[in-house]
Amino acid sequence: METFLDHLRAPAFGLLILYGLVVGISLGLTGGGGSIITVPLLVYLVGQPVHAAIPTSLVIVGATAFGGYLSRLTVADSRHGLVFGLIGLAGAVPGRLTAHYFSGPTLLLLFAIIMLVASYFMFSSRRYGARHGAELHWPSVIASAVAVGFLTGLLGIGGGFLIVPCLVLILQMDVREAIPTSLLVIAINCASSLLGPAVLGHAERSLGAIDWRIAGLFLIGGLTGSWLGGTVAQHLDQRLLKRIFAVLMFALSLFVIGSTTGLIPVRVQ
Repeated sequence: METFLDHLRAPAFGLLILYGLVVGISLGLTGGGGSIITVPLLVYLVGQPVHAAIPTSLVIVGATAFGGYLSRLTVADSRHGLVFGLIGLAGAVPGRLTAHYFSGPTLLLLFAIIMLVASYFMFSSRRYGARHGAELHWPSVIASAVAVGFLTGLLGIGGGFLIVPCLVLILQMDVREAIPTSLLVIAINCASSLLGPAVLGHAERSLGAIDWRIAGLFLIGGLTGSWLGGTVAQHLDQRLLKRIFAVLMFALSLFVIGSTTGLIPVRVQ
């Protein structure tokens, strides 16, 4: 017997654009965290295998983030963002290659754990204070950049919920400039996670697994939603928005855990 989810396995163009719109709006509204719902959308609603959903997510997340960065170019600290992103190359490529040593359900379980962490950070919604004038602690900069890059490659997430605190606490940025700067870092990590394996002769592990039709339709909605969410966010309570999104992300993480452990009867490829 077919379930409701089975009917959504081959969504129409309009639904794919709508899913992308959801990702873009959530990114624009909260300043981070929206990209973490892309893989679950691709797996559970679009019906992609996990190993195809991750590189497809990297295209969607990377391009949407870069579009958001360009729209706030004058606010971002591009120089430090570029440095942080380039250091992350050391983690992004190994992360993408490592993903193929794990099964789809295992990757989703790891993904759910990251979602739980993200929901905590978003719900607590700390207001970090920049430490201007202090010298950069380069071992911390390198360690955090490599770790974020690795997670991006491994799970196909943008990691904005981790990057923003790193930029503020370690690179001494103001939150106002850290948010658009994090979009540049996300774009660099996503691009390196996709192109790095191809350069090393493993194109089938990144570019070869991408469904470009799905990615393109998601991007139509994602870029539009990112602009729309960013515009609306200026007039809304950011703390409340992030807490609402955190609760939704917490619930989604429980669903993913249930599906990967067999508690919820949903087939994952």
